[in-house]
Formats: sequence, C-alpha cells, structure tokens
Amino acid sequence: MDPLGSVIVETGRCIFSFFFTSIATVIKLQHNTGRLRKEFEKLEDRKNGIEEDVRLAETEGKCATEQVKGWIRKVEEIEQKVQPMLEKADRLAVQGCGPCCNILPRYRLCRRMAKKQLEVQQLISSCCFDNVVTDKKSPVRAVEKQQGPSLAGQREAEEMIEKLMELLKGDENKRIAVWGMGGVGKTTLVRNLNNELESSSLMESIDIVIWITVSKDLDLKKVQSQIAKRLNLELDPNEVIEERAKMLLKRLMMKKFLLILDDVWEHIDLDIVGVPQTDDQANRKILLTTRSLDVCRAMMTDEEIKLDVLKQEAAWNLFAQNAGDVVEVPSINPLARAVAKECGGLPLALKTVGKSMRNKRRIELWKHALHHLQHSDPHVKHIEDEVYRRLKLSYDSLPSKILQSCFLFCSLYPENYSIRTDELIQSWIADRLINEHQPLEDCFNDGIALIETLKDSCLLEQGDCAGTVKLHDVVRDVAIWISTKQGSEKPCASILFTNITKPPKQFSGFSELTVILLVGNPINKIHDNLFAGLRKLRVLNLSQSHIVTLPPSLSQLQELRALLLRDCCYLEKLPSLGALRKLLVMDLSGTRLRELPNGTSKLKKLQELHLSRTHHLETIEAYTISGLQSLELLDMSFSAYKWDTRCNVDYGKASFNEILTLDRLSIVKLRLDKVDSVTLDSAWLMKLREFNIQISPGSCDSNHLATQHDEKRAILRGVDLMGIKGLNGLLDTASALDLVICGGISALSELSISHRLSSLQSVKSLSISKCDCITSLISGDNISGTILPNLEHLSLNRLENLGAILGGMVPRKGCLKWLKTIEVVDCKKLRALISFALLQQVKNLEQIKVKNCSKMKYIIGGQVSAKMIPKLRVIELSDLPMLKTICSRLPAWPALEMIEVRNCPMLTKLPFATSNGVAATLKEIRGELQWWNRLIYSNDEIKSSLQQRFQPLKPLR
Repeated sequence: MDPLGSVIVETGRCIFSFFFTSIATVIKLQHNTGRLRKEFEKLEDRKNGIEEDVRLAETEGKCATEQVKGWIRKVEEIEQKVQPMLEKADRLAVQGCGPCCNILPRYRLCRRMAKKQLEVQQLISSCCFDNVVTDKKSPVRAVEKQQGPSLAGQREAEEMIEKLMELLKGDENKRIAVWGMGGVGKTTLVRNLNNELESSSLMESIDIVIWITVSKDLDLKKVQSQIAKRLNLELDPNEVIEERAKMLLKRLMMKKFLLILDDVWEHIDLDIVGVPQTDDQANRKILLTTRSLDVCRAMMTDEEIKLDVLKQEAAWNLFAQNAGDVVEVPSINPLARAVAKECGGLPLALKTVGKSMRNKRRIELWKHALHHLQHSDPHVKHIEDEVYRRLKLSYDSLPSKILQSCFLFCSLYPENYSIRTDELIQSWIADRLINEHQPLEDCFNDGIALIETLKDSCLLEQGDCAGTVKLHDVVRDVAIWISTKQGSEKPCASILFTNITKPPKQFSGFSELTVILLVGNPINKIHDNLFAGLRKLRVLNLSQSHIVTLPPSLSQLQELRALLLRDCCYLEKLPSLGALRKLLVMDLSGTRLRELPNGTSKLKKLQELHLSRTHHLETIEAYTISGLQSLELLDMSFSAYKWDTRCNVDYGKASFNEILTLDRLSIVKLRLDKVDSVTLDSAWLMKLREFNIQISPGSCDSNHLATQHDEKRAILRGVDLMGIKGLNGLLDTASALDLVICGGISALSELSISHRLSSLQSVKSLSISKCDCITSLISGDNISGTILPNLEHLSLNRLENLGAILGGMVPRKGCLKWLKTIEVVDCKKLRALISFALLQQVKNLEQIKVKNCSKMKYIIGGQVSAKMIPKLRVIELSDLPMLKTICSRLPAWPALEMIEVRNCPMLTKLPFATSNGVAATLKEIRGELQWWNRLIYSNDEIKSSLQQRFQPLKPLR
C-alpha cells in the first residue's frame, strides 16, 4: 500500500476508534448514571425511613443511637457529592455525542460514578441496626421529689394531706383546688402531698405526677416546656404553641397522670397548652394551688379546699422551731409569744420573723421587734422583702384600682376589728368608691360584689359575727405599708386614731382629708374648731365613742356624705344639720337622742336614715320625714318613737302618713304600739323590697331576730291575735312571721280565719315562742283549704301547751308541702314531733332539730318508708329524757348525712335496718361516748358500718 493509502487507512481507523470509544463512553456513562441514581434513591429511602423512626422516638423522649447518627452523617456527606454528579450527567446527556463532544470529562465522570455507586451500596448494606434509637435520658420517674420543709408531726397538715388523698382517689373529683391567702402554706402542703404519693396506693392508677410552677406572669410556652421536660419530650422553642400542644396532647393521651399546677393566678386554658380535656378522664386529674377563689371558678374545679392560718399552738411551735431555743428563756418567753401572736398564725410571717430573731438573747431586741410589729412597721428588711412584698402580689393582682382602694380603706379600722359590711359599703359610697348616683339596692349589690372579690382573693375574711368582715393582722400591716409607700405619691386622704380620749383641737394642714375614722375611741368631747377647714371630708365615723354632742363646726363639712354615730351611747344632742346638703347616710342608732336634729328635713339627698335602738327618741318634728324625698332606707326598729297618727298630728310630730309619701322608700324597719291608727296597706307593703315591722304595745325590746336581706318580716309581740285589727295587709305580704308572747288563739289556723286570710301563702319562715295558748300549729277542725303552703322554716320555742303540730283532720294537699327545716325547743307536752298524718305532707323536709322536750317519745310516728322522707339530711336531738325511737327502721335513707344525739338516755337503737342503708349517704354520727356504748344493733355489719362514722361529743360544761 502506498504511503498515502496507509495514512488514509490509519486516519480512518483512528476516526472509527474515536467514534466507537465516544459512543461506548456515552453508553457506559448513561448506564452508570442509571445505576447510581437507582442505588442513591434506595439510600434516600432508607435514610428517610430511619429519620422518621427517630422523629417518632423523639416524641417519646428518645434519640438516635451514635451508630445511626454516624450513618446519617455519612449519607449526608455522600449526598453532597452524588447529587452534583447526577445533575452533570443529565446535562451531558442533553448535549449528545457530536463530533465536538469532549470524551475525557465524560470518561472521568463515568469512573467517579462507578466508585460512588460502590460507596452507596456499602451504606445501604450497613444500615441494618440492632437499635435505631435509645433512651435520651434516664427513665421518667413516676414522682419527682419536691424540695421543701416536711410537715411530719403537724396534725392539722397531715389531716389535710389525708383529705386530699381521699379526694384524688374518687372518680368524681377530676379537678381539685387548694386556695388561701399568700404565705399560708399551700405550696408546702402540696409539696408534701407530692412526696407522699410515691408510696401511696394512689400510684396504682397513675403513671406520672407532673409538677408545674406557674407563678404570677403566666407564660403558656413555659408551662408547656415544664410538662415536656417532665415527660422527656423535646419541644422546638421556635414552634408555635398550637403545634407544641399537639405533641403534648399525643403523649399525655397515652398517660394516666396527676398534673399539679402550683401558684396559679389566672385561668389557664389547658386545651391550648395540650392537656387532655375529655369527659372520661378519671385517671387524668388536676390539682392546683391559688390565692383566689375566682381562679378556682374559672378553672371549673370540682372541689375547693381552703387552707387557713395555723391555730395558736401550731403557730407557736412553728415560730419556736425557727427562732431557736432562746424562746424558752423565762425572761424572753412572754415577749416571744407576743411576737408570735402578731404574726397571726401565718406560716410565712412566723418563719420569717422567727428566723430574724433566732437565738437573740437581749430582751431589748425582742421588745424592739414587738413594738414595730404592733405598729405595722417591718423592723427588718427580711420581713418587707419576704412577707410584705409577696403578700402585695395579691393586692397588685386585683382587677381594678377601685378594688385596691377598697382594700386599703379597710386598713383604717383597728387591728382584729370586725367591720360591719353595711357600714363599710356606706363608707365606700360616701368616699366615691361606689357610684352614688344609682338606687340604694344597686349600691349595696356593688358593695357586696367588691367585698366578695376581696374575700375570694384572701384579702378580706369573715368577721367574728354575721354581717361583718375583717383583715388578717399581717394583711392589714401590708395594707398600711402599701398606703405609706403611696403616701409620697398622693395627698393623705384618711386618718385613724386608736385608744385616744382627746382628739386634736384642729386638723391643721389636712385640708385634703376625706375620711376620719375614730371608731371605738373613748372620746367624750370634740373641740369647737375640729372640723374647720376640712372642706373635702366625705366620711366622718365616730361610732362607739363617748361623745355627748358635736360642735357647730360640723356644718362646715359641706362635702360630707356619711355621718356615722352608731352606738354613741352618751350622745344626747346634735347641732343643726341643714348645711349638710350632700349627706347620703346618717346613722344615729343606739344614741340617747330625744329629738331628731334641726335641719334634718333639708337633707334632700339623704338615702339612709338609721335610728334603731333610739330608746329615748320622743320627738320628730312634723314634715321632717316627708321632706326626705330621696330616702330609700328608714330603720327605726326598736325605737321608742310613737307613730300614732291622730296623736302626733295634734302635737306637731311626724305621723306614719309621712312615711307613706316617700316614693323611693324600699326598706322600712320600725316598731308600732298598735295598728288600728296607722295604715298598713297591702299595696304599699308590696312595693317595699324589705321590711321589718314589729307590733309590740309598750315595748321596744331589741332581743329578736334580724331581718335577712330582701326579707319581709312581721313580728307580733304581746298581741291578742284574736282581738287585734288591721293586720290583714301585714300578714298577707310577710315572708317571715314571728309570734312572741301572743294570745287569743289555740292554733295558727285560727289566725287565718279570724283575719279572713287566704292561707298565709307568703310566709316562708315561721317562729312561735312563749305563746302558752297554742295547742297545735294547724287544727283541721277550723280550716277547709290549705294553710302555709310555702312555709320552709318552722321554729317552735317554749310552747307550754303544744300537744301536736297537726290536730284533727287536715287537708292532704298543700299544707306545709315545702317545709325544709323544723326546730322545736322547750315544748314540754309534745310527745311526738311528726305524726304519720304530718309525714304525708312534708316530703321536702331536710333538717330536724329537737331540744329539751321532756315528754317526747318518738320523732317520726307510724311505719315510715324511704319515699316519705326522700330529702332528710340532718337529725339533731338534745335533752330528750323520754325519747325511745327516732322512727321505724329503714332499709335505706335516701339523703341522711348526719345524726347528733346528746343526753337522750333511753334512745338505744338507731333507725337502720341494713348496713347498706348506712353506707349510702351517712357521713357522721355524733354523740356522747357513754350513750354510744349502750346502743343495741340488729347485727354486727350495721355496728361496724356505724362505728366508722361515729364522732364522740365533748361533755357540755
């Protein structure tokens, strides 16, 4: 072959080889690309599956093993290399295999792909793990111990913990609250409960106890995080609350739990948090602590347990424990006990003050501490920081400035002083804390709402008697401390003196003063200029002082809204009041005034006039009462003033007809000698919201029941019930009727006939005492229709000749059908309380009390069935020497909760036929131990069942 041919042939061979190699390389690259993509997709699938397993496990508090974490890292590394290769191969495939294509990059890419394919296959084959996940932390403990002082040995606290345990066991109590004032020991109590749960049988039905500290500034994410931490569950801090709640809900739905929410200040929406709220959650319970009963309501708790301050002995023990052995030193012990008493049984104060005095042996230091505590001054910074500031949180959390001002107002009263709620509301109205431009009833309702809110916040508590409130000593100290702190920010607006006999001659420099309280001070004289310059004074309260009169400067108090002189028992005369044109309330009850002050008729804005127990009041000038056209309340109960219309008109005195002209009048309390000379019209009485009208010839005795709110009470004392006239309107409208030392009738049903009354249908409460003529309450011989159809409460006291409550044939329908309580005392001839005939009528009876009836042999007569007494809850029997039986034995009592027996020696059997009948509702039997030991039982089961409910009574002294 010639040289040219050889060149051509060689060139052709090279070209062919090039094209062949190119085509082979492209084909191989496509093949390797497909293989790598297929294996890479398998790897991705494996990785995604493992990561999903890990994510699910993390919701259970677990995490990936180190081997899995390493494998995932390797996969992520190879992902970063393989993905670009596949993308490049796709681009080259699009370019095709033209003459200009570059074989070398394709060749290199093909070889790298082959190599990566092997690596991918190796990762796929190495992903068979024994364990994908492991526990992230140590296993979740059912109960985590809470740090805090132990309550072991403190009997009251141990009883409270036991009570909470019992409540948690019951299926009906899903939400329980422990509430009480700050520093009373709620957290300490529940911490001890938490710690005791670990060894409690309660944990058989609970997987986990979750303790959450909520605190004042509610943060729902923080609450979620605390729950998640307790469950070993990781929540993304950046994720929204709703997504976090889904994870919590999923986990908690698998658990039986007790969620303890400590220090709750406001409603927590547990649905938003992620806590299951299904109806069927007997094994999912919530226990919370709070200072506010309103929070309990908002959280819809099933049971609220109020934690009160410690009693004297327990308080001293806690104080001594913190103060050390120095309190037993004879010279220090009395001072130490006085210091402890100033803490008012509040554990927080007892511990803080006790620690501040620990092992201090100088008497001067104890005297110094006592002095400062008695004057509401925190003598050491610890007390201010640890007690006052913590209790101030309750004040800060009150929902309005008005409530805060109302609370601070209460601190003006002396320490441990029971404040009359009506007086407090009057003062709040006068001091513009309650809107005065509304009806009196609305003002009163506003005041009650404010009081109840303060009580629910544990800033006020029940006083020593009904209708009163008071501040806990330490809470009062905090209120004074708050007022002092605020004193630099605003003018002084009130002043309080205690135990002073001589007030200053003048309040110079106090022109901004709005309130003066001098309650209970032995002041007998007020200086002539005392009130000069007090042009902004709105409340003047000198109640229970020894003043005989007030100076003429009283007329300068032209902004005065409340003049309160209750029980100034030496007060005989007042200056003219005509200048006090803005006066809303005047209380002159219990004074020695003989005449109403001059100018009273000019008090056109006066809403309340209190003249009760004015036993010397003889003169009220004509047209004085009728001039008070804004008057809504007139209280002249037990006053000596005589309202005889004919006589008063002749002598220029106010007559009863003046009262009838007062269009706004809604509450009337007064005493009348007789009713034949006044008009007690039904229409007028019906317009009144409340009345207490006593008909008592020649007597202004105040020893009788007070009228309840919105009650219409008629009291007939020393009246001939058959002969008296003019009672129809009163008896037709009265909701409460009291008969005291009355005569003329042998049965109340005669009263209905003699005064042509339909049935005494308005009467809901009836009390009859010392009426010796009464032989039965209702006599069937003289009635044809129903009587007392709406009576709910019946009290019979010292009726010497009462032989039966029902006598003769009584209509079966209507009589006494709504009777709830019956109380009988000192009825010597009564042999049975409820006859079989009466039993047919009283199906709504709830409570029976019988005392000192010497011939009483049985309480309920005849063969009794459960259907006859379906609502009877309480039976109290005392001093019944002849009583042999309560009633025939019943297999079951539908509602009976408590029986109390005292000094009934012949009662040897209780009315239970079976132990099942005992167990149904009965909670307690009280009685003397000697009587209990003499009881006879039908069988041992009944005895055992009753024994569990017996509480011995202490002997009466």
